[in-house]
Amino acid sequence: MSCLRISLSLLLAACFFSSSAQQAPPAAPPPMLQIYRDPVKPSKMAEYSRIESEAAQACARASTWPYLAIQSITGPQEVWFISGFDSYAAMERSAEPFARNALLSAELNRLLEAKANLVAEPRAVYAHYRDDLSSNTGLVQPRTRFFTVTLVTVRPGHEREFEDIHRTLKSVRQRAGTLDNRAIYQVVSGMPRNIYLIFSAHRSLQNAGVALDPAVDDYSTDVDDSTRNRLDDFTRFSVQSSETWLFSVSPAMSNPAGEWIVDDPEFWRASPSLQRQAAPKKPAENLPR
Repeated sequence: MSCLRISLSLLLAACFFSSSAQQAPPAAPPPMLQIYRDPVKPSKMAEYSRIESEAAQACARASTWPYLAIQSITGPQEVWFISGFDSYAAMERSAEPFARNALLSAELNRLLEAKANLVAEPRAVYAHYRDDLSSNTGLVQPRTRFFTVTLVTVRPGHEREFEDIHRTLKSVRQRAGTLDNRAIYQVVSGMPRNIYLIFSAHRSLQNAGVALDPAVDDYSTDVDDSTRNRLDDFTRFSVQSSETWLFSVSPAMSNPAGEWIVDDPEFWRASPSLQRQAAPKKPAENLPR
């Protein structure tokens, strides 16, 4: 198995966060997402989590770049490893550290084999950020602990109506100055291209629960009656199906860095990256070369 395949399947590394210790506004969502979906078999989550935690520890020891793991609470039992890139060239370069580190590659190969019987059919998904539809507030916001992810399947040929819904909603909320935390991506590979992924970050389960409330739609309180009727028509014409999943961020299976940890150090205490930073360092002469 090539090092590129390892980096795609176990690590999915990405620079979501700056390494600066100073708090800064959330960066704009990355132009491209690579999402590796691991469907975990029933009763196998504990063993799976242990193996992926070992993988995160290996990444921390090798000082690789950060990556994010989220675990489903509703819907199918899956773990998603999320990476952000500026371009396909940057995605290709992400495999280089693993090609140069034989010990890391061997360790991750071992862990990949160990988890082979714990998952069903994994899938790599690529998606492009839709700046024209999104709120532009950042994919991962300060103190994020949960995500809701809505998978919307749009009827072929009706993409324009669906996109007009979110352009209108973005414009209305910007003018009103109301909260809007949507980051919308359109799938380009790994799933049908007429699927859109709507990510929303949440600080608490209670906040996420509001987003799951069937009595609350995307725009009922934001627009006038005429606009609401038009958007309702667009929804009926364009949306074939829509399903929202609730995810929790997994510190133990992630390798975070930078302001994300600074924003919420207690939450990230279990992450291998933070544990490594807190551990006493060996004298320089004893460090491996």
